[in-house]
Order: sequence, then C-alpha cells, then structure tokens
Amino acid sequence: MTTKLANILHCYAMGMGIKGISVAFELSRNTVRKYVRLFQESGIPMEQLLSMPASRIREIFGGSGGWERIPSSRRLEPEALLPEYAARLTRKGVTVKSLFEEYRREYPDGFRHASFGVYLQRYRLVSHPVGHIEHYAADQMYIDFAGDKLEVIDEISGECRSVEVFVAILPCSHYTGVRRKSPFLISITEKFFKWASPLEKRKLNKIKR
Repeated sequence: MTTKLANILHCYAMGMGIKGISVAFELSRNTVRKYVRLFQESGIPMEQLLSMPASRIREIFGGSGGWERIPSSRRLEPEALLPEYAARLTRKGVTVKSLFEEYRREYPDGFRHASFGVYLQRYRLVSHPVGHIEHYAADQMYIDFAGDKLEVIDEISGECRSVEVFVAILPCSHYTGVRRKSPFLISITEKFFKWASPLEKRKLNKIKR
C-alpha cells in the first residue's frame, strides 16, 4: 500500500483529478481526498515523500485506511498490456485512440475509451515521472524543427520542394511561432524572441491585476 499511496499522490501532483485517480487505483473518492488532504497538510515536497521509508509514510497517512476493491479480471487484462501500449505511444502516428481501437477489437467486452485512457495515463505518470519547472516571462524560449517536412510549390516554376518547419515557444505563456526554416537560424530566433517577449510580459501583467 505504501508504494500505491506514493503513486496516488504522485499522480495528483502531476495534475490528475480525484475522479481519475479513484477509477485508476480502484479506491473510493473519499479515500483519495483523505490522502490528498493529509499530503497538503503535511507540507512535505513530493520528492522528499517518495524517498521516505515505508514506516514514516504509514505514520503520516495512518496506515492503509479506506475501502479498496479487489481488481477485476477485466482490469487485469489491460494492465498486462500497458507497458507495450505506453512504449508504442511514443512512436510516430500512434495515438490513444488508435491503441484503444486495437484493444477493443481484441477485448470487445473490455473497458470503454474513457477508462482505458485513465489507466494508460496513470501508468505513464507512474512509470515515466515528469518534473515541474517554473518559467518566468521573457526568460526562456524553446526551439525545434517540427515533424515531417512540408511541401512548398514554387509559384513561378511549379516545382514542389520539401522544407523544414521552424517552431519556437515561450514556455511561460505558450506563445508559439512557426515559419519555414531559414539558413539564418540565429536571426529568426532572435526576431521571434524580440517580438513575443513584450507580449508575454503584458499578458502576465494583466493576469496579475
């Protein structure tokens, strides 16, 4: 239960809702709320909680507590497939929808789309932890080249050429810029940052008011 409790709180810290955690971990919502409340009242950072010994976690959260349902055979079927599904989800063109359709063909009496997505999300959160980073206005910018090359038709010659697409994003506001790749990478990066940074600052100042 100690590992399960840590996973529950980790999912909550990553933004998963009470209802989703309740369904995914086969717990009542009141039990999940109890653990979340005790976690918030403890003031212990998630990184510190995950490194604590089992005895200390049980002391803070008062033992296993709550009502737990015995996992059904219907739940155990997709759980055995989750590692494979999570690995395939990183491949190009693979989506939760396509994985669910494949699952339903093999298990027509299995979970519906919503429950399938919850289990897959829980597994990915627990097996692939995601760190939280604080971003500040006009402080950072991420750049990359997006996916497949696009095709551009020359208006004069009619020639079709493949081009790479440059994408930049300011992580604090999610302002995003997209344009065709230029040989002057530093130049277009600087231009986007100079254009978007003041907009980001103004947006955040309005929110603070």
